Amino acid sequence: MLTISTIFAGFLALISAVHTAPTSLDEQPGSVSGYGIVPISWDLPVNLDDPTGATVTVTGTIQDAIAQMDASYPGWNATFQARVTPPPGDSASLDSTANLDDPDDIDCNVDYKYAGKVTIVWGINYLRSITGKPKNGPGPNNCGRVSCSWNSAIYWCNDDTVEKELTWNDIADGASAVNEACKTNRGHDSKGRGSYDDHWNVLVRGDVC
Repeated sequence: MLTISTIFAGFLALISAVHTAPTSLDEQPGSVSGYGIVPISWDLPVNLDDPTGATVTVTGTIQDAIAQMDASYPGWNATFQARVTPPPGDSASLDSTANLDDPDDIDCNVDYKYAGKVTIVWGINYLRSITGKPKNGPGPNNCGRVSCSWNSAIYWCNDDTVEKELTWNDIADGASAVNEACKTNRGHDSKGRGSYDDHWNVLVRGDVC
């Protein structure tokens, strides 16, 4: 007889297999009320084993960026996936790396569809596996979709009047805190916004991708 833990382990294995294939590049980000949508650029190393070597600039979500790199440099995705930490099997500890830099305010009452909590964790772990300092702006009210798969998205928004430069870990920390604080439906779904006093925020929400 299958146990609950066996079924859950099988589910995580399926999710892991699915996430090794980047999503389609044809999906467009949904609107964010009161914000303009700007493309996100990524400076990614041609050789992941040599992060200080030649880089290529690609645009879109992290999933789009991976797909573009793998199309130009076959095997790039497989090397990247080997570096990504999968969510742990215990659903209670899906956000074990969360809360390293919590937002100053978290609002779970946002008017968007729910995202899948585990899928958001995958997006967070993808962001943690990328080096570099992303830029957004100048704002205010600019958002870029940094991750989207299985209809679950992470947006990074600049509320400042000047260009904002962060690290991907900063954005991952914010998304992780929101994903944990705003979970619902027995921990399966989440949506919310985490805002920082230095004028930027992270949005976790359902989307089309």
